[in-house]
Amino acid sequence: MKIKGFLCTTTAATNEEYREVLKKRNIWMIILALAGGLIAGSAFYANKLQIAALPEYIMGVYCGFGTGIFLAGILLLIKNMILLGNEDKLRQSRLENADERLDEINKRAARVTLIILLFAVVTFCMVLGIYEPILIKAMVFFINVFAFSYIITFAYYKKKM
Repeated sequence: MKIKGFLCTTTAATNEEYREVLKKRNIWMIILALAGGLIAGSAFYANKLQIAALPEYIMGVYCGFGTGIFLAGILLLIKNMILLGNEDKLRQSRLENADERLDEINKRAARVTLIILLFAVVTFCMVLGIYEPILIKAMVFFINVFAFSYIITFAYYKKKM
């Protein structure tokens, strides 16, 4: 099953508008690739210079995570560059991702996923917080980050829309 429009829906009505959307996304793909390279490189560098004593497993997690993010950013950048260079593929991609139904599905899926994630984080931190009290502080911190970012973005979009 191909998931169309996953994290890439658009409201662009013309190919030129969609071209601008893809150019902005390309900037984010470059940032994503750089962040991945920075994560993997930092872990490798810290381990090589013995700045931080990372267990082999954690070193693999950091390097694998960073490499995966780097590759995802590069591959998505290449995909967007191919779309920008081919008018027919650009049009087809715009039509597939401009579906209002897909946009609504994405919004609902994101909302339900967020609720599940918040429930899982709270449950995880409350149960394991019995054994590691710092997890309770981490949970409160991240819930505050979520709440404040939600309030700020809600106010921003309320004024914008």
